[in-house]
Amino acid sequence: MATIGDVAREAGVSRSTVSAVLNGRKLVLPETRGRVEAAIAKLSFSVNAGARALATARTMTLGVVVRFHEAEFSPALATYLVALSDAARESGYSVMLLTEADGEAAVRSAIAGRRVDGLVLLNVVEDDPRMEPIAASGFPAVLIGMPQDTRGIDAVDLDFAAGARLLVDHLAEVGHRRATFVRWPDDLYAAGSTYAIRFAAAAREQASGRGMTLEEVPCAVGPEQVRSALGEELLRREAPGALLVHNDAAVAMLPFALHDVGLRVPADRSVVSLHSAELARLYALPFTSVESEPEAVVHTAVELLVRRIDAPDEVPVARLVAPHLERRDSVAPPA
Repeated sequence: MATIGDVAREAGVSRSTVSAVLNGRKLVLPETRGRVEAAIAKLSFSVNAGARALATARTMTLGVVVRFHEAEFSPALATYLVALSDAARESGYSVMLLTEADGEAAVRSAIAGRRVDGLVLLNVVEDDPRMEPIAASGFPAVLIGMPQDTRGIDAVDLDFAAGARLLVDHLAEVGHRRATFVRWPDDLYAAGSTYAIRFAAAAREQASGRGMTLEEVPCAVGPEQVRSALGEELLRREAPGALLVHNDAAVAMLPFALHDVGLRVPADRSVVSLHSAELARLYALPFTSVESEPEAVVHTAVELLVRRIDAPDEVPVARLVAPHLERRDSVAPPA
């Protein structure tokens, strides 16, 4: 019995493209659609998940191993989980959340029991212990996060370093030479969170190169703690006239903190931030930003994982999703 992978190979396209033709959720070029439909007809492919699983000895399930640091902002993680569920479904897979406290043990158990066809590791950190059993076994997996050493495992993430450079350049080009860098708490960096480390390092380097001084303010993620800390910083004498924010809780609370102290954007403070598009919609954030684009990252990750399941010997891929700047009226020249 033909599988979706067989159809993809016959048509010379990815599995996700075959899935897009089958479910009609994405625009596919007519020429590509024609090749897929011809392959479906030639192979007598039938869309039946149960039959496919029996024919391929697969579960048609992807395991998602969640690692969540207490300093992180849980609504941001939820956007990745929703996007993962959607992307998996489009490729013909369901999702199983593996939420054991011991992530390495969860990975070993999933591999040993063959409960899933592949694994997605969320919130990957430097020297992540979850990578060791995957690297040792060659089990299909993809990292969402970009450690310095991916151990030969496919990996994808937003290019947080490029995002930091875009934001710093935007402030510098308007004339700012000092900015408050509102960042994650210190223990998140100590834990090895790759996105936080890469953003902070690039922001410092780019600011130095542009002759800009960053005054760093680590913020916790509790709403009232964040609101209070931001209020204190905004009222500090000699505080910079610009804020560079990389902390989801801080950017969500910033409009409230600005209102508390009677400051306006951009008349009193210029603001740029990196945060998710979902967060921007949820809190109606009016700031110039780089959006973390969880959907683009996750769809790329699932595409890489499905490819790995079909072709275990393919060369490992490390792919960074290019960021883009969303300009809003939150930056003005310094007074």
